[in-house]
Amino acid sequence: MTPPEAPSLRIAHVSDIHVGAHDDLMLDGLAQDLHDAGVAATIVTGDLTMRARTHEFARAKGVIDGFPSPTMVVIGNHDIPLTNPLRRMSSPYEKFRAGVTPDMDPVLDLGLARIQGLGSMPRWRWKSGRISDRQADQVRTTFADAPPGSARIVALHHPPSSDALESIAGGEDFERALVDAEVDIVLAGHTHVPAVATLQVGSGSRTRSIIEVVAGTATSNRTRGTERSWSLLEITTDTLTVTEHFAEPGGWRAAAPVSFPLPAGSSRPRPDQG
Repeated sequence: MTPPEAPSLRIAHVSDIHVGAHDDLMLDGLAQDLHDAGVAATIVTGDLTMRARTHEFARAKGVIDGFPSPTMVVIGNHDIPLTNPLRRMSSPYEKFRAGVTPDMDPVLDLGLARIQGLGSMPRWRWKSGRISDRQADQVRTTFADAPPGSARIVALHHPPSSDALESIAGGEDFERALVDAEVDIVLAGHTHVPAVATLQVGSGSRTRSIIEVVAGTATSNRTRGTERSWSLLEITTDTLTVTEHFAEPGGWRAAAPVSFPLPAGSSRPRPDQG
């Protein structure tokens, strides 16, 4: 008798579409490739626009509304005003909240995964991000009652692995929160270059190895020497498989998948602890 297939969850991770500095064919064709991949949800990790203009948000929202739902969207550094310092200080998130979502730190439950989104772009930083003490505590709270065995995912624009001008202020407490909450996966964008790697977070005796998935730019002209891409995530009770989809003339091409074991934790013991 053939054993039943293990349950799995497919999620699209899209980032940096940069409406206003985008390729129309790629932008218009992206939703179809997400649907063709059979994903159950779409996570968008910021930089929906190039200059946070009202018409850019309207076009971005129209595109995102065509993605497989439910969708989760977090803000990026290009989604707050750059050329209007007064508006940047007084109402940096007004257009994002009005045109995309009022929820800056959303939570999404998908059965096999719980996802905490974080708005990592403060008004007073230009390119790099920040996670506040409140947001770090929210990570701890969100996953305190996560279902046993479900993947614990945090989605934000700025990769925790970034440094220098792209680093995250408040990163030490954020890393402690990732350890405390036994987060498995962090989704990010910002660099425009797709990358998947294990990342050691925390310090001293309190550390954890998590999986960081950085999506490339899906549709913009700011490709930084690589092809446009989005990341397909397939999650089971103990593994994450990532398949990059790269743009090519007339469509998208799936690269070879890469698999990782999900980190062990109190709700996911190692096999020898089972």
